[in-house]
Amino acid sequence: MTSRERVLTALEHREPDRVPIDLGGTVVSSIAVSTYEKLREYLKLPKKDARIMELVQQIAFVDEDVMRELGIDIIPIFANPPSIYTPVFLDEGEKGISFKDEFGATLRKPKGGFYFDWQEFPLSEPSIDLLEKMPWPDPLDPARYRGLREYAKRVRETTEYALFGMAPCGHDLLNQLFRVRGMENGLIDLIQNIDFAEAFLDRMTETIIKAQIAFLDEVGELMDIHFAADDLAGQNGPLISPKTFRELIKPRWGRIIATIKSKTKAKVFFHSDGAIEEFIPDLIEIGIDIINPVQVSAKGMDPAKLKKKYGKNISFWGGGCDTQRVLPYGTPAQVQEEVKRRIKELAPGGGFVFSAVHNIQPFVPIENILEMFRSAKQFGVYPIRLD
Repeated sequence: MTSRERVLTALEHREPDRVPIDLGGTVVSSIAVSTYEKLREYLKLPKKDARIMELVQQIAFVDEDVMRELGIDIIPIFANPPSIYTPVFLDEGEKGISFKDEFGATLRKPKGGFYFDWQEFPLSEPSIDLLEKMPWPDPLDPARYRGLREYAKRVRETTEYALFGMAPCGHDLLNQLFRVRGMENGLIDLIQNIDFAEAFLDRMTETIIKAQIAFLDEVGELMDIHFAADDLAGQNGPLISPKTFRELIKPRWGRIIATIKSKTKAKVFFHSDGAIEEFIPDLIEIGIDIINPVQVSAKGMDPAKLKKKYGKNISFWGGGCDTQRVLPYGTPAQVQEEVKRRIKELAPGGGFVFSAVHNIQPFVPIENILEMFRSAKQFGVYPIRLD
């Protein structure tokens, strides 16, 4: 099977020759730049500077020579940077390095740190007037889409990878509220400042929809999977009540997903960390095809139970190895055992793409990374052995 055939077979809930494998197909399944450079060196591949896939998380684009070494099946197709915004970095000495994003929020990477965090928020109060005046990305900036179709068409015609599309201008509703108001204020807004919260969510929804249409008008028929994301939960439970989700977030995501599906036959992938089990029926209802990740260390996210309960209606992408404990701190033998167990739980019947739970972080032992992918290929051959 080609990589594309393998991925599409799995996402149709059928069993391919082996479980498809992802590293770097998305901004939530890649690898830290520093770790990636060590991986290339360990594999004795030509030395080259890592290309940054996503600035905030400081993760790398995975080159094709690494993809071939590890048996990777997915390649990303991203929009271009905008013409009217370029991040300007400010060296703040001991505080670290900062920049402002397209919404006017300040992000900072501490000195010696590994990634940027949102630190200063552009909306100091829940004011619709301030909302109208704050900076906002232009989803229709032609620079974002220039040459995109030609590039995607060339990748599709000259490789056998499954193509994973990601439109610009953010993908989050709930998360983006937190990024302009701060998490505490954003949570309060959803309860006490409903008019403001709805005004923000409506504007963000329209921005996402415009970006999705512009992106998919260029490459919709070339994509195999398409990205959406919104972190709905923490480690131990939802960030908001199911009632709030169903009243404020779900209907707007329903509009976005319906728009995506009107423009492409690609499977819709939805990333949400944490303990999201309570929301899975809602996500299925609005048309999500794939859940990412399966955060196996979070409350209620037992892979075997999720597969049994929802596996006929949705695919799982991730959950192949715990990135909080096992991958960074375990031995290669423990990594192998973890991978073997997760494949047994999630792979039978298809509907599973293997990747680590989240991006591979700095200081993860290279031996563990290589064992994870070696084990995925060894134990992911169909039919899956369950003994």
